[in-house]
Amino acid sequence: MIRIRLLPLIAVACLSVPVVAFAQQQAFTSKNVNLRAGPARDYPLVAQLRPGTPVSVAGCINGYTWCDVSLPDGNRGWVYAQNLNYPYQGNPVPVMSYGSSIGLPIIAFTLGAYWNQNYRNRPWYGQQSHWAHRPHRPRPPVGVRPPPRPHPKPPVVKPGRPHPQPGFGGGNRPPHGARPPGGNRPSGGRPQGGGGRPSNGGITLQPR
Repeated sequence: MIRIRLLPLIAVACLSVPVVAFAQQQAFTSKNVNLRAGPARDYPLVAQLRPGTPVSVAGCINGYTWCDVSLPDGNRGWVYAQNLNYPYQGNPVPVMSYGSSIGLPIIAFTLGAYWNQNYRNRPWYGQQSHWAHRPHRPRPPVGVRPPPRPHPKPPVVKPGRPHPQPGFGGGNRPPHGARPPGGNRPSGGRPQGGGGRPSNGGITLQPR
């Protein structure tokens, strides 16, 4: 009787393990994103996802730029990792930046095996040879752009001291002992000519 009663409990415990594992791999789209058939924007479009769409992350390619995800409706494809938020330490963080901290596995992409498993009913499934040999241009990882280089400032030209002009002009004081140009100063006598007293016609008056 004890073993019979324990069987339902064991079955419930076994069923709960996949649910917990799925919850640990649960992420959400942060914006409108495209679900692609491979880890590059040139691969065919599988579906378009709205912001907040829950996805199960199976793994990401090296560098955590693209991740392989599954949707609740059964669709599967690749999403650019910068557009995926993952709950980490109570906060949603971008998978591209925190993929290694979260512990998401690194996986490889093989077009033939992946398409055979997921896209047999797609119209581009028969074009595997075209897509397998097509060079793809994956998006570069998002990084911090360096600040713009400052433009060189023009040199500051300071006004020079004025050059002395010939003579004593230009605001310069004459040297010590020099006489100003344009006329000599008398040496101490009375001015000659009309500046003195009249001489009475040249007659000398004698006292009486």
